[in-house]
Amino acid sequence: MAELVLRPEIFRAKTSSREDSAGGEAGDEALAERVRSSGDVAAFSLLVTRYRGRLVALARRMLPGTGSEEAEDVAQEAFVAAYDKRASFRKGESYRPWLYRIAVNRCLDRLRAISRRPVTVEISSLPEPSVFGNGPEERLISNESEARLSQAVAALHPKLRVVFVLRHLDDLSYDEIAAATGLPLGTVKTHLFRARAELRLALAEYLKP
Repeated sequence: MAELVLRPEIFRAKTSSREDSAGGEAGDEALAERVRSSGDVAAFSLLVTRYRGRLVALARRMLPGTGSEEAEDVAQEAFVAAYDKRASFRKGESYRPWLYRIAVNRCLDRLRAISRRPVTVEISSLPEPSVFGNGPEERLISNESEARLSQAVAALHPKLRVVFVLRHLDDLSYDEIAAATGLPLGTVKTHLFRARAELRLALAEYLKP
């Protein structure tokens, strides 16, 4: 079969009511199995429709300082790779972490390519301070502290940032994060603990009573 090329109108299209109905009848795994077994482009287009916004958001959070166009490019690269690697999807496997693993790897590849750029993170893409737990972190409400929070998240090492983003911004479970990153479950928990600890340390001056 010829290499899949995701046309912009497919990649950016919103789900129609008819697609909503068809998609509602077939779960992610059923669609992914159709793609795996026969290269079903129509089934894959439904998966693109379902996950396009999530992957673009993931790319924007993982690539601080980049614009929406670059995030769109990374997401599209992930979808093309997912189709090319469709044979590696195992029947009975959960599709979301499988797709996220491909997207995370694309983000990390892009990060390595842009590692010397100055970075910032959009405030609108950050979690509410309460994700750090119930405590003085919730006092981070001033413009100055929000800007510092953005910088602190952007300054996290990518291996820590990815688990933080997947857990607090994409709401993946620990098991799903492990599958998406290829890390052992214990390592996921350790990285998340370290990410939170580094953020608290970076924000210490704002957390004083």
